Amino acid sequence: MGGLRCLALALLAPLLGVSAAWSATPAQAAVPAARVAHEVTSKIARDVTRARTTNVSSRDDASRTGGHRLQVPGHVRLLAARLYWGARPPSYPSTTSIRRDLRKTADYFDRVSRGRQHVRTTLTRWVHVDVSGDVMCNTQGRSVRAASAALRRAGYHPARFNRLMILTEQCNAAASAAQLPGRVSWIRYRNPGMPTLVHELGHNLGLEHAFGVVCRQGGRRVSLGGACLPVAYGDSWDAMGHSKGFFSAAALVRLGWAGTIERVRESGTYQVADVAHSGRANQALRIRSGTTTYWVEYQPEHSPEIGRTIPGVMIRRQVAGGPVELIDASPGNPTGIDYPDADLTNAALPVGSSLTTPDHVRFTTVAQGRRATVQVTFDATAAVPDAPVVETAVPVGTGYRVHWKAPADHGQIVLGYRVTSMPGGTTTYVRSPAGYRTSVIVKTDATEPPTFTVQALNQLGWSAASTPLTVGDPGTPGDPGIPGDPGDPGDPGTPGTPGDPGDGAGAQVSITSPAPGAKLRRSFEIDVTATADPVTSAAPVSAWAEVGSVACSTQEGAGPYLLQCADTGRVLHGWQVLTVHVRDQDGATTDVTVPVLVRGR
Repeated sequence: MGGLRCLALALLAPLLGVSAAWSATPAQAAVPAARVAHEVTSKIARDVTRARTTNVSSRDDASRTGGHRLQVPGHVRLLAARLYWGARPPSYPSTTSIRRDLRKTADYFDRVSRGRQHVRTTLTRWVHVDVSGDVMCNTQGRSVRAASAALRRAGYHPARFNRLMILTEQCNAAASAAQLPGRVSWIRYRNPGMPTLVHELGHNLGLEHAFGVVCRQGGRRVSLGGACLPVAYGDSWDAMGHSKGFFSAAALVRLGWAGTIERVRESGTYQVADVAHSGRANQALRIRSGTTTYWVEYQPEHSPEIGRTIPGVMIRRQVAGGPVELIDASPGNPTGIDYPDADLTNAALPVGSSLTTPDHVRFTTVAQGRRATVQVTFDATAAVPDAPVVETAVPVGTGYRVHWKAPADHGQIVLGYRVTSMPGGTTTYVRSPAGYRTSVIVKTDATEPPTFTVQALNQLGWSAASTPLTVGDPGTPGDPGIPGDPGDPGDPGTPGTPGDPGDGAGAQVSITSPAPGAKLRRSFEIDVTATADPVTSAAPVSAWAEVGSVACSTQEGAGPYLLQCADTGRVLHGWQVLTVHVRDQDGATTDVTVPVLVRGR
């Protein structure tokens, strides 16, 4: 067998990247997950380096296209081989489920290639192999030879197919594998689903993993600047990352499947269509700056499987011949997904916000709708934000809800705000990328009317303080409608920033059952207790939950709650994140998550 091999962590199941062989306690779970990811990506790096020198047919400017042009067959003849060892075949996956996944995979490649690639699949019956499970689950070359011999004996002819997918889900492993590039893939865990099949076939085409990049400066997460590290699987909006999403525009160019990619050479305002349904409009923008290429595309739909995500304008970069990396254009806005990076899941550049790169290229999202409007500015210099404008301060319980207007960010997205109350000089920090959140409750025991000022922060520093607002001054009435406005913490209009620690907004919630790390079957119950917001005294009014990609029941009322989860589609197996949401009567939502192990029975 020729070609190279590339391991891939199981996408979406197990969500946290943990092996089915784990016997760790919940408190230990984070350690092995990091180790598994490191071992896998180290092997990927070695294999990709060799692939670039020995397995490509032509070269293009890597800084423009995201890597070498790839040889891509117009017709894929895939032999999906269900193989088993032992006395009898397993009961999974069912013929119905695997046919459904293969059909969805074929539809995906037809859609993403714009009709340039057609996948035709032959699914075998269960075929017995005369080797051990260790060979089939832990080797590549030996397992291929054993599979090919067994398939020939059973009347199949692997040599007549240009793709061979070895389905050995009874391995129940945490990783599948694929040749990069090549014709063979190994699917080694239960009910893998369309995203995994697409991911492994993407490796066969020659695509590496989709990376993200995370940067820290001055102890804070920023978009670009300070110390930056690549994150394998970190692009949660590309099928070659931790996602079921569309291939990125950079990958589409390498495959020869891209639509219209506009090369931007001068400052101006440009439109870009939905990357998955662009038609004849711009599918992406490509900007060259020195040895770096930037890609701008528009994802208007939620792409990752799990979590409260914010779609929008995505910006990727490739430095010299390195990997294409998704930039976290909205730092400080994580979801509940821990793997591979919670913050990168919400990487879109929000409307009205800007990102200025170290080489002085500025991107500003002007508008979003059926298409996105993006302003590109060369030779741009960023500065600290303008001072916010404090609009109201409304009495709430033992404090005040202070509400302000988000200022211009002057080239770098606003990361948060500092609210100062006088007398006393007490400060409250509000994490709020792009001004998703522009209000906070400030406790005060002042005997005289307090005065509030607000400052905005971006990665260049703090703005000047706002004009002070004193409670009770003429022209600053306490508007009783403010507490329920769309900018309040945890409100459905502010996805990704629920209930920041320390601000006391939202109900107090705990999951009494299942416990963290609990082993669950496909149907189970969730016991939830909830009490009123300690600041506003707002009572809980509803609760709902999801585990992995499966939505659970909703229950109205003040609680306690008993929620029902049922994985009727049989899509869950392994480690998953169980998330419970509780909303109070002011509209604030509190989210609580626990890892659970779904055994799939």
